[in-house]
Amino acid sequence: MKKYTIHTTGEAGRKAHLRTLLKLAGFATPRIEEAEGEATAPKPKPDNLPTSPLAKEVAKLFHREPEKPWSDAEILAFRAAGRAGMDLAGMVEVASFYERERKKPDHYCRTSILTFLRHFGGELDKARADKPKAGKALEWTPANVVPVTDPEEAERIASAARQAAREFRESQGR
Repeated sequence: MKKYTIHTTGEAGRKAHLRTLLKLAGFATPRIEEAEGEATAPKPKPDNLPTSPLAKEVAKLFHREPEKPWSDAEILAFRAAGRAGMDLAGMVEVASFYERERKKPDHYCRTSILTFLRHFGGELDKARADKPKAGKALEWTPANVVPVTDPEEAERIASAARQAAREFRESQGR
């Protein structure tokens, strides 16, 4: 059986009421002890400022000052996005996508950190689908392209291609 400790403050004479509530909640033998002196102060609320490099990147993407605290909902969404796989590399991809998109007049970029974090997977998918093409794929040209200027040569090549296609179809039983 597990033991739980509950610290609370309340009016004098409310022990019986509290004991009844605990029994209704399913606790078998609630024991309530009174403490003398000052009640302990609640923990101070954290300042909710972004501290991790990833959180700072998110804030920077939305032009939020680093000294501006995040809401509790934004922090929860940030943690959930982290558990779902949000990392610095993915954030860089999305940031470069947003940079390109914001230059377009009819862009659709999220404007709220909360909705961005809740839908980070979709934003990452959009960024990866829109990635600009780079490298040798753009520069590729066929290596041995010879322009055919002689009509007889063009006809000879075409008839050879037709013959090869016909033989292929016959070998496949068509």
